[in-house]
Amino acid sequence: MGEQAPTLGELMLGVEGLAMLRLLYADAADERAARVAEVRDVLDRIDHDPATAATVGSEYGVADGYARWSPTYDRPLRLFAIEAPPLRRLLDALPPGEVLDAACGSGRHSAYLAERGHAVTGVDQSPEMLDLARAKVPRGRFVPGDLTALPLDDASVDAALCALALVHVADVRQAIAELARVVRPGGRIVVTDVHPVLVMLGWQAQFPTADGRGFMRLHPHLVSDYIGGALDAGLRVASMAECRLTADGAVTPTAEPIPDANRQAYVGLPAVLVAAFDRPTP
Repeated sequence: MGEQAPTLGELMLGVEGLAMLRLLYADAADERAARVAEVRDVLDRIDHDPATAATVGSEYGVADGYARWSPTYDRPLRLFAIEAPPLRRLLDALPPGEVLDAACGSGRHSAYLAERGHAVTGVDQSPEMLDLARAKVPRGRFVPGDLTALPLDDASVDAALCALALVHVADVRQAIAELARVVRPGGRIVVTDVHPVLVMLGWQAQFPTADGRGFMRLHPHLVSDYIGGALDAGLRVASMAECRLTADGAVTPTAEPIPDANRQAYVGLPAVLVAAFDRPTP
């Protein structure tokens, strides 16, 4: 779907440019010279190496993408380890209650919540992912649904979580309003997402398929969209963290052909946004 995906050669040039920009005012003359030399090499490879003409993957819509991704989704993914520490601190602070795991996916967070004594309701639009979640949390309730029209009554849960999923929604404010609608007064909403900086630099949801690499296009929100959406929904911003991309997390199609440029381009950029919003009591 959509236009033809970029080629590996195009992505390599983009990463070289980003690496150069991040080195531009650093005390790194040797590294800048290495980037210039490698740009010349990449241009030569684009002219002569057929591998650089290959696309970086096939694009899928959200439904088809998660159906294809579901068999391997629970393998360690590049942003999971970055997201986990600040998210677990927020989840550990929740008193046991009824919790919504919105866009629950395979149930990786649903299982953690259930282990901590919560009654979990998971919502996801992917039947394949819901099957995985049901297997992880047999006592949970898992139902199909959309982030912008949650199949829950008003003020029906004590807390809600939405992890690394709002980038799939065009109108993030509407999705946050839905989360606020279903949480009781005095409750908390915890949100994590791919940081806008990464998305605006071309980061997509990449995954392996039987036919090679696949990806789903992400929506480039602003940090102010999350905060503004929360304030519009009558929520209070309780906390917000911006977690940086690690070397282990910088797994991209260019990590192997140009590892130094890939590291210099990506490592240290904001990678995951982690926020907590409270619904005030009347």
